[in-house]
Amino acid sequence: MSANNKSKRVLFFNAKREKCDSTSPHIGLAMLSAVLKDRGHEVLVVDYQFNPNAPNPKLVLEDFNPDVIGLTLYTATMKEAETILEQISTFQKPVIFGGPHATLYSSELVDKANYIMVGEAENTIVDVVENASTDSGGQIIHSEPPDPEQLPFPDFTTFVGHDEMFIYPLLTSRGCPYNCSFCAVRMVSTRKWRPKSVERCMEELEIAKETFKSIGSVVIYDDNAMFRKDHVRDFLKLYLDSNINLPLTIINTRADGLDNEILSLLKKAKCPSIGIGVESGHPEVFKKVRKGESLDDIEKAAKLIKKHKLPLALCFVIGLEDDSLEKTKVSIEYAKKMKPDHIYWNMITPFEGTSIREWYDKNGKVFDLLNHSSWVDGDFMCEEPCAETPEFTIDQRKKAYLMAILETNDTRLSITDINRLYPYVRRYGLQSEFLRWIPKSIWKSFKKPFQLLDLAIKIYPEIGFRGFFKRVIKKIRSK
Repeated sequence: MSANNKSKRVLFFNAKREKCDSTSPHIGLAMLSAVLKDRGHEVLVVDYQFNPNAPNPKLVLEDFNPDVIGLTLYTATMKEAETILEQISTFQKPVIFGGPHATLYSSELVDKANYIMVGEAENTIVDVVENASTDSGGQIIHSEPPDPEQLPFPDFTTFVGHDEMFIYPLLTSRGCPYNCSFCAVRMVSTRKWRPKSVERCMEELEIAKETFKSIGSVVIYDDNAMFRKDHVRDFLKLYLDSNINLPLTIINTRADGLDNEILSLLKKAKCPSIGIGVESGHPEVFKKVRKGESLDDIEKAAKLIKKHKLPLALCFVIGLEDDSLEKTKVSIEYAKKMKPDHIYWNMITPFEGTSIREWYDKNGKVFDLLNHSSWVDGDFMCEEPCAETPEFTIDQRKKAYLMAILETNDTRLSITDINRLYPYVRRYGLQSEFLRWIPKSIWKSFKKPFQLLDLAIKIYPEIGFRGFFKRVIKKIRSK
């Protein structure tokens, strides 16, 4: 494309998934905002996942009158994204698609947008925006993955409602060298691990804390923050030596990336819990995930976490390669043996391009993935599974999930769910599991107000009355 340096007004949208809230804004759109603003363009971001009370798309479009419109796509939010797209299409402006769904399914979107961005778009977004035209017929734009060290800091001031941001999302690196069978990260942000210097990370946080007075915690959203222990260790030491003084959480934590020193540093950084992806507790199923670590690694890490008196969270996936109802029972027993404080049971989503998808294409069936999320919710507390095999049918998967949440006292269930839970309990013959679950649920419901009070006492000194009040109001509105 040839350069066209005329300043453009760029409007980005991110759709909200029903029954799912986020307390931090979309970091990818904040990065694109920073790159475009550095070039002199005006940017506005409407992130309904972060701010569900933002004005509807039509009002924003009429008020901002953009030259170019971008829409971030996730497979799980395509229904909501289509609603936004219907309003966008009436304005006759160039439309750009980006996000994981655009990367994985670019060829299926060419008749719906002028440009489809594949992968990380920081290196190509300026050229696309400056030359955007409604005459372009679904161009698929590939981009070389950027070096995080060379990028500007994300700009969250472009977001509608940015003054209510409680969690600051931070990337200390991008990419993940591993190749787990079910994970689509390698298609989105590659297997090349690219760190950002710990000094730049700290500079970003210091600017953020000064800019956004509502920030009450920091969450690291790296694809694999623990890949290099020296990197995370150096960051944590610098973090603790700084004046940031906010609770720090790292998600996507691998068991083999933890050790005594790192856990000690995380505890000092007020990390609220440590989550580990187990995926499956059945040795044969676990081996086929190709995580690059062992169940022994996970058990050792869990013991270390408990030794440091940090809450332990475990994540499992139902429906991995060669999984079955009986093998899920082994995972349930494994989970119970680990005694986690929090546990998450997810249903497999075989995304295009993953090895688990190839396996399902040969050994089972994959149904429509649109608007489907591996994260479980809905009336059954579990969405209709989107894949099955003759050895592990959809109905068996539903039973496996219900059994898992009853046996492990899933944190998303409470005593108030009894009425809608019992019909499924009878259907799947899980009355004994149900009876064992009831007293645990009552005890959990009794403890919850005290846990919330304890959390409020902990965070109040860091965010003050104004920040605490805003967070409560936002939570009430989201309900």
